Amino acid sequence: MVSILFITYEEKRKYFLKSILGEDSYIVDCNGNELEELCPLFELIVIDFSSLGWESLNVLSQIKKLNPSATVFGIGRGIKKEIIKAAKEKGLEDYIDVDEGLGFFPEIIKKKVEREILISEIEEKNREKTLHPTSISEKNLLFEERSFLEEMSKFLAHGYNLKELLQFLLNFLGRMFGITRLCVLLKEREENVYKIKACKGLGEEVKKYITLYPERGIVKFLAKEGTAITRENFPKTDPKTAYEIKKEMKLIHSSTVIPLSSQGKLTGILGLGPKITGENLSPEEIKQIFLFSGYVVLAIQNLLFYEEVCWQKEYIEKVLQNASSGVITIDAKQKITTCNLRAYKILEINEKKKLLGKDIREIPSPLGDLLFETLTRGIPYERKEVYLPRIKRWLGVSTSQTKDAQGKTIGSIMIFTDLTPVKELEEEKRRAQTKDFLAQIATRLSHELRNSLVPIKSLAELLPSNYLDEDFRENFLSIVNREIKRIDELIERLLFFSQPLKLDKTAQLLPSLIKKAIKKIEKKLPSGKKVEFNITFKEENLWVYADEKAIIDAFENIIINAVEAIEEKQVKIEISCENCGNLPHFTFSEKSKKKIPPQTKYIKIEFKDNGPGFPEETSKKIFDPFFTTKNKGIGLGLTISQRIIEEHGGSIIPSNRNEGATVSVYLPRYHPPI
Repeated sequence: MVSILFITYEEKRKYFLKSILGEDSYIVDCNGNELEELCPLFELIVIDFSSLGWESLNVLSQIKKLNPSATVFGIGRGIKKEIIKAAKEKGLEDYIDVDEGLGFFPEIIKKKVEREILISEIEEKNREKTLHPTSISEKNLLFEERSFLEEMSKFLAHGYNLKELLQFLLNFLGRMFGITRLCVLLKEREENVYKIKACKGLGEEVKKYITLYPERGIVKFLAKEGTAITRENFPKTDPKTAYEIKKEMKLIHSSTVIPLSSQGKLTGILGLGPKITGENLSPEEIKQIFLFSGYVVLAIQNLLFYEEVCWQKEYIEKVLQNASSGVITIDAKQKITTCNLRAYKILEINEKKKLLGKDIREIPSPLGDLLFETLTRGIPYERKEVYLPRIKRWLGVSTSQTKDAQGKTIGSIMIFTDLTPVKELEEEKRRAQTKDFLAQIATRLSHELRNSLVPIKSLAELLPSNYLDEDFRENFLSIVNREIKRIDELIERLLFFSQPLKLDKTAQLLPSLIKKAIKKIEKKLPSGKKVEFNITFKEENLWVYADEKAIIDAFENIIINAVEAIEEKQVKIEISCENCGNLPHFTFSEKSKKKIPPQTKYIKIEFKDNGPGFPEETSKKIFDPFFTTKNKGIGLGLTISQRIIEEHGGSIIPSNRNEGATVSVYLPRYHPPI
């Protein structure tokens, strides 16, 4: 990892530099105000000459004064040569123009880091040769441990929070061992990084900029090894990790870092600087601090867990209070434990009348009854529509039991939404649809009745003058009978929708039903109109359990619809029947699904014509009552067919093919007893 202090007045340039150096770089931007705090922490500093201009020279002088060993680079675009020359005289390592040599900058940084790693290795080897640890008596160690435990027990007895606990630890260690700079880094709850949560002897500016990452340096080593790190007893690891550890220890002003671990997990890091005397901590002192930290880390974990629980509780409360649905929960004793603001508003209960802790009977009926049934009998409700007469509202209600970790029922929960606006819209829509439906009936009826009454009226007007003409009288009676029969059929079709469909089902052979429907149609065909039928039965023994008259009427309406759609050519209709076994569930409407026994087998009847097919723009409306694209008829034929077939547990599916339309009818197959 490369740690760089980037001095600029434009923060967005930090991200530009990171894009050049790659993700394996840690860049802190600084506008000059925090230079005194941050400069000593970094060995590699980059100055944005484009942003600072001539001021770059003053900043460079300040850097060399605060951190003489730091390597300083400059980047910019079109900077005057005299500025660059003056900067190099003040100690600038090199200047890179972003338009010319920026591509070489990552390589320059890499070589600089490699050189520092090599120097770091040499320093460590020399330090090992001159290492003379100090010692501390066994008596003093016992006294310090006793003092720590006494002070900590007093502190814990008076209650505490995480910030106070960490500050207590730092104050005690600072006072007991004379350490000038200390800090504690803890893992962030939402991010997988470690940041300073308490410190002593460190500036606030330094505190907010420091971040340690788990995949490198100190955190990586401590999480794996679980042992303390000191500058005098540096860990045996690869050169890159050693270099990263050294840089991060300098970053947090520490000569010793101690893991705060429990059960093999790294909770935090304790950073310790040198003593006020300038001496380093001895191995015995580090061991004692390690022991103290072990006591504290348990308290830290408890507090972190408590904070997490509080955060979760607060988060859940915020979610509940801002939810668009009402939420009410009760416990096993039928006491209300949760009631959010939306519940109060929907139920029109004054918020001052607190429901928490009250009996379930305080909830308006029938909501309390539903919660009680769910709690005691385990009956869950999902999107149940409930009407509350007192407040005249419709609610959509869902309930379920709440259980503990062992699966024991500890209460029940209800979530409900106000359906009243939806119901009002549905009612308005229903009234509009009814009005539109009645208008369609009136239009179609008036058209059909007029078609029948016009010839009757015309003949009735001629009857007085032609009464003695026998041929006229016969023709008159024939036309009147025909039109009356037509009006009667129209009334029968309208009555079909006004009352429940009563079916007299018996075992029927399907080929026989189709042949009877064809004979019935042939009798009704106008003179000169011929239909060529091509019938195919892939099995002769195809039985259905059906109402004979109703199914024949359904088939008749399908065929007549096809015949009337073809006007300018010979009508050809192909009818095929076959056993098709099981069918996809989506083939059926909700009404049909309720009538279908499990493992039902089906027969597929296809009616194919050579007409123009169903228009795409109206294909979804062909089963709507009174919908028709023809000049005659009232548009009830296919609607009647659909109702009959669905009442038999079947389905009717229209589709277009290359030439003409296809109507597929599915009916449950019947196996008569042998």
